[in-house]
Amino acid sequence: MSKRAPAILYGDCPYLKKRHSIIAVYQETRIPGKAVPHYHVQETECDFADECPLKKCPLVENAPKHPPGIGLG
Repeated sequence: MSKRAPAILYGDCPYLKKRHSIIAVYQETRIPGKAVPHYHVQETECDFADECPLKKCPLVENAPKHPPGIGLG
């Protein structure tokens, strides 16, 4: 079973016009032939998701390729 890692992501939200945070849940997946696991954002949680008109959240679009604190290059 692959691992899940929640992380708090911070960044500038164009909808709120200020710095904001969201919760992103990373899902670990293994790629055949690669020793290091790959991660992607599987879920996000934002207090303003119901009212936000943006199709794609810039905080999610600019999220690190792995959960902060994992230490992968």
